Amino acid sequence: MTPIIRTISPDTPIRDLIEIGSVEGCEDIPVTTPEGTFLGIVTPLDLIGSIMPTVGIRGAGAARCITCHLKKEGATARDLMSRGHITIQEDDTIMNAMQMMQRNRHGDLIVVDSRNNVVGRIEICRIIQHLRIAGEL
Repeated sequence: MTPIIRTISPDTPIRDLIEIGSVEGCEDIPVTTPEGTFLGIVTPLDLIGSIMPTVGIRGAGAARCITCHLKKEGATARDLMSRGHITIQEDDTIMNAMQMMQRNRHGDLIVVDSRNNVVGRIEICRIIQHLRIAGEL
């Protein structure tokens, strides 16, 4: 598991999300309550889909002026986040993690504790690396 360095509130403006993604890297960003309870996730595809709806998974609209979009008041992480992103309990097995990733066609999982607070992320590349080092691959 990799620790989650940053979470965001559901009220984080899209402008800030784009800044975070462009400066800190292109990763999924968990959306949490102030107490750390998992609410959803904003993916890089969610962000690009909000700017260029014809590109995004949910998109079916015309491309917008990026500058106009960034100036748009009220657009927040709550508007973009995927609420059904896959989570896994911190005491779950690697086998179950791999099965969830395969079943949901998603290469990472958000790890939560018993209170549904975000504690980390597990990525398929890390699992593969571990299996290779352990001699399983």
